[in-house]
Amino acid sequence: MAKKFSKDKKPSVINTILENKKRIENFDNSNFKVSLQDFDSSQKCGSSCRDWQKCGLLSKMFETLSGYCCRPLLEQVDGVKFTIYGNFPPKERTKFKYPEHVPEDANWARIHIEGVAVIAGHVLENTFYIVFLDKYHSFYMTKKKAKIK
Repeated sequence: MAKKFSKDKKPSVINTILENKKRIENFDNSNFKVSLQDFDSSQKCGSSCRDWQKCGLLSKMFETLSGYCCRPLLEQVDGVKFTIYGNFPPKERTKFKYPEHVPEDANWARIHIEGVAVIAGHVLENTFYIVFLDKYHSFYMTKKKAKIK
């Protein structure tokens, strides 16, 4: 019987590392791809494409993504511009809610676009599924921004 995933239960650090390693080892070497299949602009802390277009971020996003699409996804994860988190951020570190249409075992990640603006989503093999346009970096906030001691 399959183990049910709970968003409230905190996984052990060791299990999280082992699961992320297993997910990453299963990636192929084809070039990075982008999908909008899971895009969600309904959350109040997220942005719409129109909003990003008005402030010039939409074109910056496409320029950034076109650079990523020339090589395999894993070659480009650097922990600075492109980070794979694994699990969805804990409630105290995000202003977003887990979208119902995204698989519970999604491997969450983010890519910096410009300034604090990021795109947040999940990765599967060499595809980055864009879920949120996050103009203020509220997807996975730093401890200082989230006011965590």
